[in-house]
Amino acid sequence: MRGRSILGLILAFSLTASLWGCGEAPRQETTAGEVALLEPVGLTSSGEAAARRNLYDASIYSATVVPYVEEYAFEEDVMLDGFRAFPGEAVAGGQVLAASNTEDLDKQIEEQQERIENMEKEFVEYELQMQEDLEKPQEEVKGLRGIVEGLEKRKPAEYLDPPSQSVSGSDSGSSPSEPEEDGTETGPVTNPAYSEWEKEYNHWNGQYRIADHRVNTMLLQLEQRRALYELDHAYALQQLAFLQEKKSDVTVRAGMGGHVVAVAEYGYRERLQGETSIVAVGDLEQKLLKSDYINRKTASSAEELYAVIDGMRYEVEYVPMESEEYTRLSTQGEEVYSTLYLQGDLTNVNVGDYAAIVVVNRKQEQALSVPAEAIHKDDTGSYVYVVNGDENIYTPVRVGMSDGVYTEILSGIGEGDVVRLDQGRQYSDKRVTVERGSFYSGFSGSGMMYYPSSAMVTNPITHGTVYFQEFQTSMYQHVEKGDVIATVRVAADEIGLERLLLQVQRQQERVQDLIEQGEEINKKAIESRLKTIAELQEQIAELSEDYQTASVRASQSGIVIWMEDLDSEDILQPGAGLIQIADENTCYVVLEDKSHVLSYGNQVKVTYHNREEQERETMGLVANVNRLAVSKSLQSEFAYILLPPEVIGDMSLGTAGWGGWWNMTRYGVETKLREMDHVLVVPRSAVREINGRPYVNVVEADGSIVRRSFIAGGYDKSNYWVVEGLTEGMELCLE
Repeated sequence: MRGRSILGLILAFSLTASLWGCGEAPRQETTAGEVALLEPVGLTSSGEAAARRNLYDASIYSATVVPYVEEYAFEEDVMLDGFRAFPGEAVAGGQVLAASNTEDLDKQIEEQQERIENMEKEFVEYELQMQEDLEKPQEEVKGLRGIVEGLEKRKPAEYLDPPSQSVSGSDSGSSPSEPEEDGTETGPVTNPAYSEWEKEYNHWNGQYRIADHRVNTMLLQLEQRRALYELDHAYALQQLAFLQEKKSDVTVRAGMGGHVVAVAEYGYRERLQGETSIVAVGDLEQKLLKSDYINRKTASSAEELYAVIDGMRYEVEYVPMESEEYTRLSTQGEEVYSTLYLQGDLTNVNVGDYAAIVVVNRKQEQALSVPAEAIHKDDTGSYVYVVNGDENIYTPVRVGMSDGVYTEILSGIGEGDVVRLDQGRQYSDKRVTVERGSFYSGFSGSGMMYYPSSAMVTNPITHGTVYFQEFQTSMYQHVEKGDVIATVRVAADEIGLERLLLQVQRQQERVQDLIEQGEEINKKAIESRLKTIAELQEQIAELSEDYQTASVRASQSGIVIWMEDLDSEDILQPGAGLIQIADENTCYVVLEDKSHVLSYGNQVKVTYHNREEQERETMGLVANVNRLAVSKSLQSEFAYILLPPEVIGDMSLGTAGWGGWWNMTRYGVETKLREMDHVLVVPRSAVREINGRPYVNVVEADGSIVRRSFIAGGYDKSNYWVVEGLTEGMELCLE
């Protein structure tokens, strides 16, 4: 209820000067500042003196203490597999909260990981083989290089000097000199030892270069294969990361530690739109106020804005909402609420507490004022009748603000002037006292057991034709892990089995042929065929196991909450759902809460009957926040009551009759709402309203009666609770 005040404007609570005590009010005489006209015929004899009072124009907004909440959603459209955390459960940052069905992705990831493993294994085997193949050639190259280097060290001179030549500065082994004019050579001659050396050197150097080229070619092949492998391997890892990232995208994780405070009401394999909030986590240490909408202008112009929780005043910081966000939420049909931050010591503030937000729009302290009913209007403006003896004098006045009960007088009369009232006042002798106490409204409802965490038992048989026979369990029955939940009949695919057996036989024959041809030579081919045989035998074992299956067993312990509608001899497809088993340790009492009055942290009393039909009571905790704290997709018309684990079994055993359904709806829930402890309470019999503003008649120490307005935080059929304006021990007189 956007911007709606619980009781409307807050009234002034200043001391009012009364002219009479209990009983009929006598007439009083006073002087008037200005005499104008006599009172009209028919006015009753009653009046009240103008006095100085504190006047307030204010509103009260309902609020709830909620934790700081973050909402999470899938990034893309998915089919929900299930929630991994539930209301009230503590979670850590990064923990999975909900997951989509990822069977196809899981298969793709597994296949990609297998491809990568095979790729790595094949390259390692190739690299090891190449290193083995390179050992002898590299040793050969090393030996040939040693021979060549040794020959180079023993290289003889290519030319010899003639014996008769003795030319100063010439060296032995120099090149032949230019011939003389007669054609005879006078320089060095070819060294025969060099010719022999050159022949031997060219032979070994040629062998070395051939061997070295062969090794370099093999190294180049290895390098090229390594480069190609690294490219393929990097791409495969990239594809794996993409698949894993895609799987991460369809998994919702907590962005912070805290407690789950809301989950959307979607079921197994239900299609969800991306970016739709489906789970919320709250930090219970960060306490905020969520209230009916307070617009920015109201908050910014207010003279005071504070909260009252359990009779204590807390200063608050108003968080304005951007106009674009307001427009977006309103356009999407979202309810708009205001957020306020509590300040100061919050030790005594609990999540789920009710709070009243007091917005003082305007106030005038010690303003000269008279009852609003004493002011009249005509063409000239406002006026009052001032009592002067037996006369009632028409007196124009200029008025200021009004709190609905009293109106400020800016000019025209003075303090103590008695103004005429239209009706007299009478008081009884009955008195009541303003006291401290608790204020609340009651809530009761009927709930049922709810198990949000469950697992689907599916047909595990993938080979052959599976015919359903019958269930071995019933709805709401407890089963243990491994219990038979259904019997089936499997018709084997004999042709397919024979085909696999024949393939194994042929592969074994090929292996034997390869062994006879040379086991060492055909080592790799033999290993490959043996691997194929192992894979075929594994398939045969799977088929044989499926064909021998006669029953389906429970995958976990728990209570059966769903069963597929099947008739005997119905054909079951692989993976078809049979029953759903709920985790009994994750259990709530759920009850309808269309008014959204319950919220996370509220303590409730739950009554139930055990197996002996004895009534029992236990305390539960509301584990989901109300609509103020979350967006529309997470708002629920149901409250989730978290139960003590030790009573769940006792409650479950009491679910007898009609498959357990009837007794499951027989849980009574009671609690106190809008509870305020240690606040001032006033009986409704002592309160009167003027223009929707409450006031009381206060008995002063001298026995006089004065009217006093007050700020009321709320009321029920018996009492009002007081925010401000009255004090403990005040004596009130009933009219």
